[in-house]
Order: sequence, then C-alpha cells, then structure tokens
Amino acid sequence: MDSGTTTQLITVGATLGGVVLTLLTTTFVESRKLKAAQRAEERKRAADHAGWLRDERVKAYASLSTASEEAFQLVRSEFLQLPENRAEIEARWRERRSELRKAHNQVALLGTEEPRRRGKELWKAARNGVNDVFAELDAGASAVPRESLDRVLSGISDAGDRFLEACRADVQGAG
Repeated sequence: MDSGTTTQLITVGATLGGVVLTLLTTTFVESRKLKAAQRAEERKRAADHAGWLRDERVKAYASLSTASEEAFQLVRSEFLQLPENRAEIEARWRERRSELRKAHNQVALLGTEEPRRRGKELWKAARNGVNDVFAELDAGASAVPRESLDRVLSGISDAGDRFLEACRADVQGAG
C-alpha cells in the first residue's frame, strides 16, 4: 500500500469519524431538547390541572355555601308554619336536603382536608337539626318550639361560618 492510499484511507476514516461524531452529537442534543420540551409540557399540564382543580374547588365551595343558605332560609321562613303545612314543607326540605348533599359531595370530592371536614359539619348540622324538628312533631308536639328552630338556625349558621373560613384559608393559601 502506498502513501497516497494510506492518506486517503486516513482522510476517509477521519471524515467518517467526524460524520459519526456529528450524528452522535446531534442525536444527543435533539434528545435533550425533546426531554426538555416534554418536561415543559408536563409542567404546563400540571399547572393547567392545578388551575382547573382550584376553579372546580371554588365552585364546589360556593355551591355548598349557597345550598346551606337556601336551607337556612327555608327553615327560617317556613318551619314556623309546621305542622299545618308539613307535607309541602317536607317536600321543599327534601329538595333542599338533596341539593345540600350534592353540594357536600362535590366538596368532599374536590376540596382540601379542612373545608371537607367543615363541609361535612355543615351538612350534618342542617340534616340533623331538621330531623330533630320533624322528630319533635312526630313525638306529638303541636308546634315547633322556637328554641328548636333557633338551635337549627344557629347550628347551620355557625357551621356555615366555620366552613367559609376554611374555604377562605384554602383559596387564599392556594392563590
């Protein structure tokens, strides 16, 4: 083999080596770019999900607050008419109770720990308080004692205040 052939083989080998190194470097750089793009997309999806969850959580909190206020207003305005209009009032209460339960379930599903706990207290205060009023009537009371209604109303109001405070702390802490 003469020196010209050797020189050509060395040149070809060096060129092929350069091409291989360029391909490897390009592949490595493209792989890093792809991984960086994937990480950025994952962060964007996580941020979008966190925003969606925060929005849904706020809606759930507002829904339970509204449902409890409607229950409060029903008890305050119509329960004094018991037992005369019991069938109508019970029907309206069942609707309010159902809305209250659905709203509570949304908070239980989407809320953070403290609002979930306070939401459950609110739901139970309304449900148990009204159940107690109906139990008094079933036990033979001729009218609902004002003290019983006051107990139900203050139970809903106090639990509602605690729920709103927990919601406020959650939303302001997340914002």
